[in-house]
Amino acid sequence: MTDKHNTRKISRIIAVVVSAVFAALAVAGFNRTGDVTQLVLFLGLSAFSYMLVIYLFKGINRLLDAVDDREH
Repeated sequence: MTDKHNTRKISRIIAVVVSAVFAALAVAGFNRTGDVTQLVLFLGLSAFSYMLVIYLFKGINRLLDAVDDREH
């Protein structure tokens, strides 16, 4: 699979940053409250946010491909 629009690198960077924010919130919240449920919830949200950002960029790539196809 080729990356015609050069979005793979930016999508990975954004996904890691968003995921890291939720992971940091998980650890900070756990340190403050000691609630394991909160830790697990936010770590799960961290993993989900990573996948969501990657999925959104796949949709953006499809949209850009459709625009390219219309122009030619």
